[in-house]
Parts: sequence; C-alpha cells; structure tokens
Amino acid sequence: MTETAAEATTEKAIRVLIVEREPLFRRGLAGCLLLAPELVLVGSAGTAEEGYRLADQTGPDVALVGTTFQESPGLGVAAEMRRRHPALATIIVAANESDDELFGAIRAGASAYCGKDVDEQVLIDLIRRSATGEYVINEQLLDKPYVAARVLDQFRNATSSSLAPTSAFAPLTERELDILRNVSDGMTNAEIGFALGISAQTVKNHVTSILRKLAVNDRTQAVVTALRRGWLSIDDQSSTTTIRPPTPLSTERRSRKSSSSS
Repeated sequence: MTETAAEATTEKAIRVLIVEREPLFRRGLAGCLLLAPELVLVGSAGTAEEGYRLADQTGPDVALVGTTFQESPGLGVAAEMRRRHPALATIIVAANESDDELFGAIRAGASAYCGKDVDEQVLIDLIRRSATGEYVINEQLLDKPYVAARVLDQFRNATSSSLAPTSAFAPLTERELDILRNVSDGMTNAEIGFALGISAQTVKNHVTSILRKLAVNDRTQAVVTALRRGWLSIDDQSSTTTIRPPTPLSTERRSRKSSSSS
C-alpha cells in the first residue's frame, strides 16, 4: 500500500470504544469490528470507570455501551459518557431489549439501540451511520408506537411547563440549550465559556454536539432550527437575554464600519 493510500485509509477510520461488563461479549464485539477495515478498536473496558478513562485517553468516535454494569445499572454509563464527551456517538447494546429501555436510550442521547443478538452487518451499519452524526434510534421509533407516544407526551409536557422544551428526536441537553441561547446573542466560545464558568474548548465540544444532533453545518443554522422547532423562544423567559437569530459576521462587520465612519 502506498503512503497516500495508507493516509486515506487512516483518515476514513472510525475509532470505536467497547464498554461492556461480560468478557466473552466484549471479545465478540471486537471480532465484529474486524469485518470492516475502517473500524478501529481503540479500547475495551469491563467497568464503567475504565470506560470513562479510556474515552478520555483515546477520543473515540463511537462507543458501544452495555447495560449490565453493577456500579451504574441500566443506561447510567451511556448517559455519563455523553455528559463527559458530548460529541461522542453512543450505541446501546442491551442485554434484553425493551420499549422502556429504548425510551431511556433516547433520553440518554444514544445514537442507536440494539440487543446482544444483533446481526454483525447490522451493527457495523449502525456504527458507520452513528459516526457520521445520524441518530438511527429515531428510525427505531417507527416500529415502536408505544415509545413514540411516550416521546410525544414528554415533548408536550415540556412545552407546557417552565422547563426548556427538548425533543427526543434531537435530544439537546439543558447545557446545550444554554449555549445555544448565548450563541444566538452572537457570543464567541470564549465569551460563552466565561459566562457559564466552563472552558472555551468545552463550549466548542458542546457546539460540535449540537451541530451533529441537529444535522446542520453552522451555528446560525443551529439557532434557526431550534427557534423553528420551539426549543428556543424569541422571548425566552428562562434566559437572562433576549433570544434572536445571530447576525451574520459579514453584516456585523459592515455595521461596525458604518458606525465608526459616522
């Protein structure tokens, strides 16, 4: 293989972390990754804490997360993974699939949900699509009317309460909504970080996650999408600032020049 070809292969690689309690199943998942050359296993953890540490060290694109950890049962590990690494795509691999757990996976921000009996090629496809930013889990709702009804009920309850409305179809966290509110006021990452007491890099990670969740290319599109779908309000009473679509940079610069010249 030429150096150019090798570089191309490396660029297309999808970095995968496995976090699963059962050793035999971990090895099975690792073997599945070998069927697709672009899937690169960067770590395999048998405990939640080891999974968090490996995620910090390896920076995976996708994490395959089990649901049977004793120290953090259910979807706790997947939710914590997303909290620590907002841009990380998580795929829940359940010991026993259920509608209740699918609903929980949606709330945890998972990109996909499957059982341990999932076909190898199906799992590979889930990994590939999740790595590009797709929320494949949304498609699974089409075959689960009970879960879809619960999602809609949650959305209605959120929009009729004082809580910031979020949709399971684009699961923005409360922190991400806070950041979008500040983005809509034209603040930079550094300014947002200062206002929220977090680093500019953390803000950047959250913005990356927001863009991926909403399937948009820039911050302006993210704010417009959130406004149209009701996740942000033009007169949002929960925010200390007025929500408005951000001014394009070129327009802002022209305005500043006009003010200075006058």
